[in-house]
Amino acid sequence: MGRYSKGVNGAFSGKVGSVIGSTWRSVDYLRGLPKKSSKPSTEPQLAQRSKFSLAALYLSPIKDILNIGFKDKQLNKLTGYNAAVKIFLNQAVVGNYPDFEIDFSQVVLSKGSLSIFHGLSAALQGADLLLNWQGILNRYNAFTDDVLTVVLFNATKNMYLVYEEAQRAALTYTAVIGAGFSGDIFHAWAFAVNRDATAVANSQYLGTYTMP
Repeated sequence: MGRYSKGVNGAFSGKVGSVIGSTWRSVDYLRGLPKKSSKPSTEPQLAQRSKFSLAALYLSPIKDILNIGFKDKQLNKLTGYNAAVKIFLNQAVVGNYPDFEIDFSQVVLSKGSLSIFHGLSAALQGADLLLNWQGILNRYNAFTDDVLTVVLFNATKNMYLVYEEAQRAALTYTAVIGAGFSGDIFHAWAFAVNRDATAVANSQYLGTYTMP
């Protein structure tokens, strides 16, 4: 890579032949195109690419939720989505390449300082999911109007359902799933978000459910 001074026509940006012009921190540079490697990818490289593909498949549809889910953590320049991907790669992808599987109990949707919903449990009630929890409050990190975010992943149809209607003071909530999912397998998580979405609780995995 070479640094250069602007000529009479100024600096350029983009590709011209085998040269690319770019600017970084107000300094203009020229660099050549990278050479394509003729070496075949190694198995560890293929395994890592496969893991990243799985992370994108399962997490990119809920990127906005993940960015909220890690909002009150000190991530420096790491986005909430990228923080969730890092945990997913390290914890949730199990097995050996190319036969990776996902341990959904290890998928983390949020990490934060807000209190969890204590005693949170879930059970199918017909075609819906009934959630109950204890009303433990304090003035520091557990408030009556904290919202319970419920995330359901339909592993059969590869789709998400998200609910944000219940507050901590309610002590119960029914996530209406409805008809059309008979026999489908769902995974469920929940986490608390405070009133102005500046603090969250650690996500809680609620289990696996097969729709009647």
